Amino acid sequence: MANPLPVSEVVRYVKRQLDGDPVLQQVAVIGEISNFKRYASGHCYFTLKDESSRMKAIMFSRDARTLTFDPTDGMSVIVVARVTMYESTGDVQLYVELMRQEGVGLLYERYEARKRELEAKGWFAEERKRPLPAFPERIGIVTSPKGAALHDIATTLRRRAPHVAITFAPVAVQGDTSSVQVANAIRWMNERTDCDVLIIGRGGGSIEELWAFNEDAVVEAIYDSTIPVISAVGHETDFTLSDFVADVRAATPTAAAELATATIEAQRKDVERLSAALTRVVTTQMTTLRERVERMKNSYGLKSPRYTIMQKRERFAQAEIRLEQGVVKQVTSVKHRLDASAHRLDVKNLMQVFRTHEDRFRQYEGRFDRIKPLEGPTDQLARAAGRLQAVSPLAVLARGYTFIEQDGTYVKDVKQLHDGLVTIRFRDGHAVAEVKERHDGEETRTTDV
Repeated sequence: MANPLPVSEVVRYVKRQLDGDPVLQQVAVIGEISNFKRYASGHCYFTLKDESSRMKAIMFSRDARTLTFDPTDGMSVIVVARVTMYESTGDVQLYVELMRQEGVGLLYERYEARKRELEAKGWFAEERKRPLPAFPERIGIVTSPKGAALHDIATTLRRRAPHVAITFAPVAVQGDTSSVQVANAIRWMNERTDCDVLIIGRGGGSIEELWAFNEDAVVEAIYDSTIPVISAVGHETDFTLSDFVADVRAATPTAAAELATATIEAQRKDVERLSAALTRVVTTQMTTLRERVERMKNSYGLKSPRYTIMQKRERFAQAEIRLEQGVVKQVTSVKHRLDASAHRLDVKNLMQVFRTHEDRFRQYEGRFDRIKPLEGPTDQLARAAGRLQAVSPLAVLARGYTFIEQDGTYVKDVKQLHDGLVTIRFRDGHAVAEVKERHDGEETRTTDV
């Protein structure tokens, strides 16, 4: 029989074996929570069990802060843990790093996939988000009438801005029909067109309880809303797709009401600030105008109005003199032109011109008397010229006839023609032709070319 080993050595040996196994350094385990306790330090102690076995488990505070739900006894969970042995007691324990509810894994996968898709489409882009109105007159609220969210929002609004009106659309915030109800309420608020900002949300819960605000119907209704939307779903650590697509995300419903309104005190300070700025502007303008008036009051013209009037009178007198001189000059020029015209129209001058033209008329009359006896011979000459014109060859040509000339002699009959060229005279010119054949009524003679 081998030498007996102390318990501590056996425990350390088993611990070394467990710590050296890579599979046990990070293993996923599914089971039911029992005896769950969270201490003031933040550490969580519980037992994870199934139908036939159980293991102690611990989740230190640094890892427990990542929980998105409140673990309770009887809850089925999946943990990612390291398996090792606690030497003091020899217990094999699970040191849990991550925990999520059973069945939630598929929801997270759907959530992450849809988030990536919408982000790629630009639905979360900051440039498409609208600013909240500074002084809303009416705020729309979409939440459950039974939850604490409505109470928190309404209380905050009454305290901060009691003058703001509220339009409330009661909906179910979890369950099979909740997403349709929330989406319809958002669209109804937009159809009213009297709300300046819209708050949608609910209190905290598990991913299943918040899932309505990840559904496409709600996300699309928020995206299509013409009213700025504040998403206030769950607690500060809870995030839904509605938070990302909304114009503003609030950590809690109370924070949403605070983001939507400014307190009366803040508005009073804004009014005081604007009043002070307006006072400064008016004071500056009044000072400027007062200085201008002072300069005008101290100007020489206002101090000595008589001197100013004398200056104006002197300028008027000078203008009057220039006007009079201009008129006199113009009148003198016109008078000179009239005198010159009158001189040209003087009667004596007219009589002299008349006598000159009368003498010329008598000269022309004498010449006419001398040539008057020539009128008879002139008429005879005209008649002879007419008869000559009638027999003129040019007159014949003018009537469409032609003359033929050969060797400088006009051809009167065909027998005068001989071989060679002839010239044909027309009214407006001539042409040269060649004789090839002649007909004199007795015989035909052909000229060889």
